[in-house]
Amino acid sequence: MAKTIKITVGNEISVIEIPDWSLKEKAKAIGAEYLEIVRTQRMYDLFGDMVVMIVDDSGLAENKPLNLVASYFYGADEHGCMIAGDILLGVERSPDNFPLDHPETVKRVLMERFPVLWEESCPD
Repeated sequence: MAKTIKITVGNEISVIEIPDWSLKEKAKAIGAEYLEIVRTQRMYDLFGDMVVMIVDDSGLAENKPLNLVASYFYGADEHGCMIAGDILLGVERSPDNFPLDHPETVKRVLMERFPVLWEESCPD
């Protein structure tokens, strides 16, 4: 099993488990047919590491809803290009990417930094 962070188009953030870190399982987790690995200076500055977004390569072409948090990570406020669809976060260790080492900690930091993010509460 591999644990990572998923951020949805509805701004829900969660630590998810996928059976393995294969392309197939990552694509399935975000409902994508094709994946793209996105790395930005903004993400490096925020995380202090080579954290990457794993995004749906055809999200915009398929008219998926915009992911505002992912679009901010991408720098959309500077250049206008948006990210559509849910995303996963990983860490790049050239030439490959891997699940985050401490996804729960990263989730807490992101929720503090981005108040728009929320997590589903456990039912009573």
